[in-house]
Amino acid sequence: MRNAEEWTTLLSIGTEGGTIELKGAERYDGWWDFRLRTDESSEGVTYHTAQGAKEDGLKLLDGIAWMSLYPLYVSPEAAGAVEKKVLHHKYRNESSFMAWLEACYPEAERKAALLANWLLTAERTVLFTGAGMSTESNLPDFRSKEGWWRRVDPRTVATPEAMNQDYPLFKDFYAARMASLEAAVPHAGYYVISSWESRGMVQAVATQNVDGLHRKAGSQRVYELHGRLQAVRCSRCDEEAGEADFRKGRPCQICGGKLRPGVVLFGEILPEKDWDEALLAVQKADLVVTIGTSLEVYPANQLPLMSKGRSVYINADYSGTASDFDLVLEGRAGEVLQEVDRLLKSVQL
Repeated sequence: MRNAEEWTTLLSIGTEGGTIELKGAERYDGWWDFRLRTDESSEGVTYHTAQGAKEDGLKLLDGIAWMSLYPLYVSPEAAGAVEKKVLHHKYRNESSFMAWLEACYPEAERKAALLANWLLTAERTVLFTGAGMSTESNLPDFRSKEGWWRRVDPRTVATPEAMNQDYPLFKDFYAARMASLEAAVPHAGYYVISSWESRGMVQAVATQNVDGLHRKAGSQRVYELHGRLQAVRCSRCDEEAGEADFRKGRPCQICGGKLRPGVVLFGEILPEKDWDEALLAVQKADLVVTIGTSLEVYPANQLPLMSKGRSVYINADYSGTASDFDLVLEGRAGEVLQEVDRLLKSVQL
């Protein structure tokens, strides 16, 4: 028999009838003895015992819906095993689940932990990204003080009229954007998204970006709603052409027409195939995560609203539009994604 002082309280849970208490004592060989005390029996206190590795103590709780109850104490020895249960728990009682998050994670990590839980428990997740996803790869966005539109009026260059009426200006602008991509590499956040897809946690990425960085990082199912900058084609016959030919101002080798980047110009419709498939994916999703976009560009900004599932907004700048989302995480896209991924990896089964 062990003395009372040998037992360490690992977990304490409040119930209507009293308390559920899990205690543990480490043995000389590194294994643990466990004792579970409940006040749920009509005869009074009930004890259950077990032995095993440190994380095995929670198995004594398997017959109890303890995640729907409220934590009173989580010990450092039990924290890792409890966190794994919390992040994999598909909860119904939001109040008790948030109490478990508070018991396991410091305040600065709770939103990331909540998103980690949603990613692990969602059946279909779609990510929707904008220019803020690329700024950490040293690509300028459009509407910030350093963005493209602060330097150049889009109405003078990013329109079919500009292509037809001032082709040298049109070509020089897009050639400069193509040149900026030469040194651009996907930041760590892109690789996090790619790994989530390979692990089955993300089913698709819909993006407003035209830089191709999602594909470069290994993402497979990517819907490029505004096209891709380096997919050059003829403006007249639609024949594919080389990026170098466009940047040098050469005409189409088939019909002599003007070459153009494969992006959606102002006034043009979105690529029908990518839009239709992205819309279907969002409508089927029970989690949509919007990353790095001001949500000002129509109609792509309507996509996150097309889902009946949970919605998340990640952006460096808080926007009033974020009030439409279930969860908002303020911060740079790559940094937030890496933090969520760190929490996911810490509870891998």
